[in-house]
Amino acid sequence: MSWERSTQAVKKAVNHRGVGLLLIGILLGLIPAQAAHADTISVCDSGCDFTTIQAAVDDPGTAAGDVIHLTGAVHVEQGIAVTKDVTIQGQGAGSTTVEAHETPGSATDRVFHVAGGASVTIKDVTIRHGNPTECPMYGGGITNEGVLTLENVVVSDNTAKSGGGIVNQGELTLVNCTVRDNASTGVGKRRGSGGGIKSMGGQLTIVDSTISGNSAAGRGGGIKLCCNSTLDLVNSTISGNDAQREGGGIHIRGVVTITHSTISDNSASAGGGVLVRGNSDHTLGILDITNTIVANNVDGGDCTVGDEGTIGANANNLVGDGSCSPAYAGDPKLAPLADNGGATWTHALLPGSPAIDAIPAKSCTLTADQRGESRPAGRALAAPRCDVGAFERQADTTPSTNLLAAGGLAAALLILTIAGLAIRRRRRTAG
Repeated sequence: MSWERSTQAVKKAVNHRGVGLLLIGILLGLIPAQAAHADTISVCDSGCDFTTIQAAVDDPGTAAGDVIHLTGAVHVEQGIAVTKDVTIQGQGAGSTTVEAHETPGSATDRVFHVAGGASVTIKDVTIRHGNPTECPMYGGGITNEGVLTLENVVVSDNTAKSGGGIVNQGELTLVNCTVRDNASTGVGKRRGSGGGIKSMGGQLTIVDSTISGNSAAGRGGGIKLCCNSTLDLVNSTISGNDAQREGGGIHIRGVVTITHSTISDNSASAGGGVLVRGNSDHTLGILDITNTIVANNVDGGDCTVGDEGTIGANANNLVGDGSCSPAYAGDPKLAPLADNGGATWTHALLPGSPAIDAIPAKSCTLTADQRGESRPAGRALAAPRCDVGAFERQADTTPSTNLLAAGGLAAALLILTIAGLAIRRRRRTAG
């Protein structure tokens, strides 16, 4: 333990235990100094331990594992450098906002910068209005160079030359998050890429999350994955993003695995939903995609494999225009992006969607959908089947044509037979 941290612990413990007992305990080795260190630190405008997040992080008494608790509704602070292994905790994304400036586009820095070597969790906050104006002018909401986990976080209305919402150069995980309405504007003749997220290197993992309404002047309206990055996209929705060049939803130059996700309503000059571009030895630009919907993308087609791009695993996918050799093609009958329950918005499957019950039971690899609803939905089949995409239509909703083909017709005939017998019995009784 450093002298500064020990001193801070002694000061805190003195306030509660008294000088004599504390010093005797420490000298005899009976009371470790760190036991008196508070593990929760409050930040608000007044009446808390600190008035800024930066001061809370930088304080010598703040140690690995501490929780920095944001108690105010709106906290205005930019350029927050997180250099320690801490958790920054709000009261919910709808209740706690950390913004670089009160007005979008008026800040001069990003909101958070997670330094290399730091392992950080940010939970239950909205991060917005970042706008870095000095080099490096990327990562409007967050730049991550360490190990960062976002849980129940909204990253919205940030702007940068590249990576409007988030730039990742380390290990980044999003769980139950929304990245929306961010913009990558470019600078000079260089068009910006990664409107929502740009992963320049390292690992990006996105689970039960929605990337929507982001825009890029260059490539990757929703997500831009560069050569030295990998992406695992699980139970997530990529919707309504726009790129002026390629890859409206996702632009892939690295290695990507997509499972049970929905990619819809995006647009670009090429690869409106997904664009994969590789290299000559086929070690980059690789897409493994299963149980996923890629459809209704406005411009540029649903799925485009560019120069040297590779589609690896390719099973149980529904691609609207039939590109990228899917198992199913055609209209998946998606409802608009909306709050259908759960932490993030989804595209519900409308009655009669060919995506309903299209996946054999043995290929149902996830036990819940993006909202946390059961997958498969437990319909009365000998071997329950899963829906394609991030949304699993539940058992109390209208069965699909696939359900009828898989055994629902027999069940319906049985119900009609039973009803007919009951009617005949009533008639005999009446007679």
